[in-house]
Amino acid sequence: MILPVSEVGCVGETPEMQIAHFRRVLLSFLGLSAQFVVPAPTAGELTFRSDEWITECSIGTSDCSITVPFWQTQGNRGGSFALVVMLQTGNIGIVGQPLPIKAMLRVDKNPPIECRETPYCIFPSAQAIEAVRQLKVGSLILIDVFTAKATFTFSLTAKGYRAGIAQIRAWGYRLPID
Repeated sequence: MILPVSEVGCVGETPEMQIAHFRRVLLSFLGLSAQFVVPAPTAGELTFRSDEWITECSIGTSDCSITVPFWQTQGNRGGSFALVVMLQTGNIGIVGQPLPIKAMLRVDKNPPIECRETPYCIFPSAQAIEAVRQLKVGSLILIDVFTAKATFTFSLTAKGYRAGIAQIRAWGYRLPID
């Protein structure tokens, strides 16, 4: 069963607010494709890095995300993407350039999950929440990103994700998806 965003969001947040926050995080990483750098944190934000993973929490709210950029070159074609996990809602998305038209995410030997949305490939809520739980204990993440002209395959470690979760707890945040 796929839960509507309103059933997995934060108390007091409308679905429009949740989607707007998700898009802000995703858009900040679209610039990554051209620069391969992460924007500096704003004054109201806590930031932590482990391996390639970037953990960010807004001060005074429960908005926390963990992001990992990844990229690949195939001959004269390249792709630059980011996997974004929004911890307050359990949403997971993949963004990047060229625009993904489909993506598949697998944690360890668990069944893969798939998204088919453009320009933000956001995984279905119920599957994404299960993948977030898998990331907490998993070790290997396999990602396939399909674009109009190429397919990109990635393997990542979840070590930086787990370090980000530990840092969020050390900052005193409670994770609603625990």
